[in-house]
Amino acid sequence: MVDPLAKALADPSVSADARQKLQHVQDVLHADPQAQLISLFFEGEEPRAAVAFGDFDGADLIVVVLHGIDTDLAAFPAWAEIAQDLCADTIRASLLRGGSARIATVAWFGYDSGTHLSALATKHATVGAARLAGDLVRMRHRHPSARIAVLAYSYSSTLFGELVLLDGAGPVSMAFSIASAGMTRMAADAVAAGISAREFSFYATEASTDATAPLGRLGAHPVDPRDIEGAIVYSSDGGPIPGSGGKQGEATDGHASRTEVDDRGVRHRGYFDRRAQAYLFAVERLGRLAARRRKL
Repeated sequence: MVDPLAKALADPSVSADARQKLQHVQDVLHADPQAQLISLFFEGEEPRAAVAFGDFDGADLIVVVLHGIDTDLAAFPAWAEIAQDLCADTIRASLLRGGSARIATVAWFGYDSGTHLSALATKHATVGAARLAGDLVRMRHRHPSARIAVLAYSYSSTLFGELVLLDGAGPVSMAFSIASAGMTRMAADAVAAGISAREFSFYATEASTDATAPLGRLGAHPVDPRDIEGAIVYSSDGGPIPGSGGKQGEATDGHASRTEVDDRGVRHRGYFDRRAQAYLFAVERLGRLAARRRKL
């Protein structure tokens, strides 16, 4: 069987920029023996990919991690680390409840997330939702008994709304909206209907210091997912993690996915920092989901 990544890297017609991005994926795959490339394609000259971590072949729970705007495979190593950490921490949270260790995460880079300007519209989210819908169907076909969860960060929360509106979220049992750029009113209504019908559980959070997420809601997708009827709203501002036995999480400072240090040496904790309340809450809920036996 031909390795699609090796084939792309050997193709002389692939640009230097694309080749460097593909090399990032290759480096992550080589460094992690369990990592699997589950999709790879080109959108024009731009490569798109998805990589699974953990026990993807035997998974009882698959967690799909979605990135926000201005993000492509150049940022893949950082998001791969997020997905790897999430996999390991969710396994631990599940085992503490006597649940499954057969858990996988997927760093999904299957769409053009656009720019700060294009993020005011829904075009990129709608195209991305259609692609994700196809990948979710393939995951469900390959793993008919597995639960599937989605962690949608920033503009990809808009994508998740479009996914539900397109009737593509059928395989999803649990979803998280983290620092959302907002949803359209039709998408928000569709999410509310899905929650009401118990098709999936839906969690939403945003740090009080996040000045970027609200800007996304000034465009064509003005609904804050925290305002959707039935959404379970949780804090990113630091504090206890319900159901964790007294564990405390730290506050997210700003909008970043990962912790950053500014020019003055000040540390700004990101949403996916392993000590962040937002991250620890998601891990606790995912661990609980993995510990449940799927009803067939």
